[in-house]
Amino acid sequence: MGWWLRSLSVAFVVSGVAVCAYVLLRGEHGQQLTAETVRLRPAFDDLMTQGNAALATLLETSRQEPQPAAAQSARAPAAPADPAIQLRGQLPYVVIEPKDVGAPAMAGDVAAVAPKAETTVAASPMPDLRLTQARDQEPMDLSPVEARLRSRVSKDVLKHFDLVLYVSKATPDKGSWAQNMFVLAKTDTSIYELRHSWKVSTGKEEPVKSPSGRMLGTNTPEGMFKLDRYRAYEDYTSRQWKSPMPYAIFFDWQIEGRASGLAIHGSDAKGEAELGTRASHGCIRMTTDNARTLFRLITENYKGRVPKFQIDPRTGTMSTKGALARDDNGNVVMTTGYKVLVFIEDYGGPSNDQIAALF
Repeated sequence: MGWWLRSLSVAFVVSGVAVCAYVLLRGEHGQQLTAETVRLRPAFDDLMTQGNAALATLLETSRQEPQPAAAQSARAPAAPADPAIQLRGQLPYVVIEPKDVGAPAMAGDVAAVAPKAETTVAASPMPDLRLTQARDQEPMDLSPVEARLRSRVSKDVLKHFDLVLYVSKATPDKGSWAQNMFVLAKTDTSIYELRHSWKVSTGKEEPVKSPSGRMLGTNTPEGMFKLDRYRAYEDYTSRQWKSPMPYAIFFDWQIEGRASGLAIHGSDAKGEAELGTRASHGCIRMTTDNARTLFRLITENYKGRVPKFQIDPRTGTMSTKGALARDDNGNVVMTTGYKVLVFIEDYGGPSNDQIAALF
């Protein structure tokens, strides 16, 4: 049997060479190859003769010799490999900073689950949302913030979260909201109270050379995000940028199959001086005092069950549009986390006409 296979391989190789030669000679470069073909024709004819002889011998032998029983029985298909082993090399990486494609792989065995295709779910009605302020705060018109959230965050998403962080990544010339975070805490079924309004810095939105010499992106993405309950650190330093990230809480967001390195965190004196402008490497920076306040508020009060967002099986990127992952029965898939929704948009503040249009 082994000899048959070798002979058949020779025949196929020879036939392939013949076809390729024929195509080349008939193509646009045929005239250039004609002279060389004439010189090689005897050797080519000899190869063809050997191939034809091998093929004829193979056919004749197969008719005369019975195949062994073992060869006649169909081979059992190989057992499918363990999905966890197959996908282990494709598991998300720990990305210390945004777009760190060279970060080390996650250690240990992690159960790998093949991603399900996104399901189409009927649009959810807008939430019956209302924003209020604490009595000791300076009066502020919250109707524009309320309108933005009501029109962009569905009721199905918002009902799972008890704290909303609204972040504007707009440049300062776009309006008074630019580079601000509004911290909104649920006090009733549909009422959120403004607890804090802080200046922040989002990404520079341009390539920046890191201390290692690599050019890295510094974009802050728009959309809806959760926070990672298992990646919250009071004392943290960026490996890529060699800069402090005190009271860091990383996003629970997967991008291109990897865990994102985006986080909300405090800054050093230089970073604090730049607040109110696009100055970070993609994260949301704030003063260390405000980061400490937010860190303790979230980690001490907002642990709970939250929905999973869908992951696109083609790109390995988690939805930023609030698309909820559902099981085969259409139920929302829940997991442990922080009941905190981060909503980021490139919007610096409304005009009166825009407010009226949203209502």
